[in-house]
Amino acid sequence: MPLKVILADDHPLVLVGGRLALENAHIEVVGAAKAADELLTLLAEKECDVVITDFLMPSDRQDDGFLLLETITRTYPHVALVVLTMINRPAALQSMLGRGARGIIDKRAPMDELATAARAVHDGETYLSETLLDILNEADETSVAMPGTPLSPREIEVIRMFVNGMSLQQIADQEGKSVKTISRQKRDAMRKLGVDHDSLLGEHVRDHGLI
Repeated sequence: MPLKVILADDHPLVLVGGRLALENAHIEVVGAAKAADELLTLLAEKECDVVITDFLMPSDRQDDGFLLLETITRTYPHVALVVLTMINRPAALQSMLGRGARGIIDKRAPMDELATAARAVHDGETYLSETLLDILNEADETSVAMPGTPLSPREIEVIRMFVNGMSLQQIADQEGKSVKTISRQKRDAMRKLGVDHDSLLGEHVRDHGLI
């Protein structure tokens, strides 16, 4: 059964190119929207697995991008959300993830990345374009803890493998991901657990029944 996606962007070329890239990857585009209100209407009418949406689109209610993300994740918690954006400020990217986005794609990335991101977030992973991943990794030293935020299935698996003695390179090789991606997932998990050092991670994970 093909993955079902709703695509939203106020630029026609993105809608056309994005649909083509997704359909070429055997992903079904069940709806396309060019405004925030139109996207919310489609979500109410269509069953889908993933929404890929521009962060800033016109809206009759002048909703901002963050409010759109919160509305989608609150109303449709079963739908995985991917954001398309030109924004590259670390605080804004972290806020998108904190408000429910499971993936963020740099709008300057190749269109083929839409299919990769859709499959990744549907499988429970967090997906970030390499350019955005670099920006967030560089900003990690000033990032804050997010205790109480639930870990994704992929973050739990990465933490389990790391605590059981695998290096980040070994995990990356086994999972078919880059070391930067695995490092990002480990760091995000540590922030959610409120742990700031590797030496404390194993004890915390064991105490909370994660392994």
